[in-house]
Amino acid sequence: MTIKNSKGFTIIEVLIAMVILSVGVLSLGVLQLSALQNTHGGQMRSQATILGYDIIDSMRVNIPAVTGGDYRIALDAATPDAANCYGAAANCTTDQMAASDLRRWRTVLGNYLPSGSGQVETTDIGGATQVSVAITWVDPFSAESGNERLVLVAELPQ
Repeated sequence: MTIKNSKGFTIIEVLIAMVILSVGVLSLGVLQLSALQNTHGGQMRSQATILGYDIIDSMRVNIPAVTGGDYRIALDAATPDAANCYGAAANCTTDQMAASDLRRWRTVLGNYLPSGSGQVETTDIGGATQVSVAITWVDPFSAESGNERLVLVAELPQ
């Protein structure tokens, strides 16, 4: 074939190139969407972990209420309606402080995690108390059911 006989691209060649390019661009879009969904899920899990350790740290400060079972709350139980026990003027007992901690914690869970809620279970294991904190929320970008759950277990001295 000489240069004089060359006529350029055919319409079929151009269409095939456009299809290949379109598939590549769509694949990059799907990859970007998947990355955003995974980032959002990771952010929710990180927030749940921080909030789980928040209530555990509050319990470390109030060991008498932990051993008394004042921090126990079921997932479907109502959030305690407690007085604010924070600040220099607060004069609360250990059980009032536990109720105040749970109210604050449950409120923050609802604010930072979609449909967020949590439960706390305590078990006396002789010389220490095992604390199990479970946090649930709904991840609207999850490929599965969207219901997420994180469980943290800690051991606190008595």
